[in-house]
Amino acid sequence: MNENKKIIIFLISIPVAAIIIIFMISKIKFAPSFSPVEQKVFSFTYENTPRITEKKQSLISSAKNPIDLTKTSEQGFPRASLEETVPPPSAMGERISFILVNRNKKLAIIDGKLVHEGDKVDNHIVARIEKDKILLKNREGEKWLKLD
Repeated sequence: MNENKKIIIFLISIPVAAIIIIFMISKIKFAPSFSPVEQKVFSFTYENTPRITEKKQSLISSAKNPIDLTKTSEQGFPRASLEETVPPPSAMGERISFILVNRNKKLAIIDGKLVHEGDKVDNHIVARIEKDKILLKNREGEKWLKLD
C-alpha cells in the first residue's frame, strides 16, 4: 500500500472512531441513585412552598431600660457639661494631639489643625517633625513642643 493512502486512512479513521464512541455512549442509560432528601430537592417547585401570612405585631408593655441612669452621679461622672470642663482651644495654647512620622510623610495635629513641615501655626513655622516632638521657629527663636 502506498504511504499516502495509509496517512489518509489514518486521518479518516480518527473522526469515524470518535463518532462510533459518541454513539455508543449515548445509548448507555445511567440510573443515578439519589437519597430521599436529594430527590426532594430535585423535585422542588415554588408552588409547593407554604404561603407566609403577615403576623400581627405584639406590643411589649413590660420592657425596662437595662441601664440604670439614677446611679451615674455616684459613679464619678462630672455633673457639669462638657463645654464647661474643657477649656476653649485658644486658652490651651499650642498642644500636639497627634504625630505621624513615616518614610514618606511627616504630619501632626497642633491645636486641632493638620500641619506638615513648612506650614505656619499662628506666628511660627513648623521646622521639623519628629516622632515625639515638633520644632517651631519664628523671628524671636525656636521652641520644641512635646507630645503629651
